[in-house]
Amino acid sequence: MPKVEIVTLKDMEVIEVDGEYETRFMNEKRYPAAITNYSLSMGEKMGLTKGSQLTDLIKLSAMESVRRDLEQQQLSEESIEAAEGIDIHNYLKVIYLAIIGLNRKLDLTFDDFLEKYHEDTLTIIQTYVSLVLASMNINKNQFAEGFKKKYG
Repeated sequence: MPKVEIVTLKDMEVIEVDGEYETRFMNEKRYPAAITNYSLSMGEKMGLTKGSQLTDLIKLSAMESVRRDLEQQQLSEESIEAAEGIDIHNYLKVIYLAIIGLNRKLDLTFDDFLEKYHEDTLTIIQTYVSLVLASMNINKNQFAEGFKKKYG
């Protein structure tokens, strides 16, 4: 079983306070999330992914450099190039599928998820990278070395 991530969903409202608008969050709920065979299968059945293989969800060449840069809180040229291929909407699909992968009885559509998931872009990318690398069930350093050997 891959490492489980926690994803927080909550309702948001915008209210006016002294002529200014503020966002407020309520009904916060935390869900365990991991990419499972069930979530991969559901992604394909729901039309959120093109296939049910993990490799259909990721670009392996970008994962390690982005993960490393996120940990070091810097942005390398390699990650900037990888970021050109970032599609946040696809990352949101993977996070959603990871939630339903461990919460089968949860009545949550993808649209419902989008209404309740209010993280910034950096958190979305971090969550996505963590979910994908955890599901690969390999040491992150071994992944990087293997990738360098194969693709130089």
